[in-house]
Amino acid sequence: MTADPLRVGVVGCGAIAQAVHIPLLRRIPGATVVAVADPSADACAAAARLAPGAELFDGLASLLGSGEVEAVVVCAPSALHGPIVLDVLEAGKHLYLEKPLAVDREGAERAAAAASASSVVSTIGFNRRFHPAFLRLRDSLTEGAAGELRELRTRFCEPVAGSLPVWKQHRGTGGGAMLDLASHHVDLVRFITGEEVELESASIRSLASEHDEAELVLLLASGARAVIEVAFHGARADVVEARCASRTLRADRHASLRSRLRPGWDPSYRAALGAFVDRVQGAPVSLPTLEDGLRSLEIVLAAEDAAG
Repeated sequence: MTADPLRVGVVGCGAIAQAVHIPLLRRIPGATVVAVADPSADACAAAARLAPGAELFDGLASLLGSGEVEAVVVCAPSALHGPIVLDVLEAGKHLYLEKPLAVDREGAERAAAAASASSVVSTIGFNRRFHPAFLRLRDSLTEGAAGELRELRTRFCEPVAGSLPVWKQHRGTGGGAMLDLASHHVDLVRFITGEEVELESASIRSLASEHDEAELVLLLASGARAVIEVAFHGARADVVEARCASRTLRADRHASLRSRLRPGWDPSYRAALGAFVDRVQGAPVSLPTLEDGLRSLEIVLAAEDAAG
């Protein structure tokens, strides 16, 4: 017997939700978008055009109170993530949260603890874990064909046409390349290597906006190092190089021209959302947890402290 489609509400209807999450959710057979919420009437209306029949709400509380929603996909600005997690879990709804988990340690710890204590499915949107290129790199390192890992070097550059959204321009409102970009690659280092990491050093620069360029040096449990570079300017890049004893392995998320031009062409978004839907419907699939989100944020916060 086929399960009924999972009834999903999307909270935060900005650019990423309109370009990626809502269109992809509509193409996942096991899901249907029944509600969208955003304080901006224009954003809500744009999202509703992408999900015909979805009910429109001006905020999370009214969406959760509608009774129609079984799962919530959160694409709201980062500074709102921590409180949203608590409200969604308290309402007993399954949760897919875009990263980062929160913008401060206290909020992140509360969110991770709430998820651990809840019986619903919760995951954080570390979609890079689902990208074929990064999965192949992880498998190659696990197999050990290239020899011992000596160093990982990653670069994640996400230039924006025009100007960044206002909230992304300031760390106080959840912006900056550390939270927005490095959070992905800290998790990717942990996922690809299967090792825990600690911060060795960090630097941050503010060029066109606050904290729009950063470098982190991480020490892996094995003794190898990982150097992560992130920026909101420069050539678009999302690359991991593993320098091993006998050769260098490389994974490039933008190797496909289509991935460079349109985020929705990146297969990892659909795979991550699809895995979430499958898990809610009982499939034994592995998902990144909110505890993984906490581990990533701890490194980001330590890097911000170290960089001064």
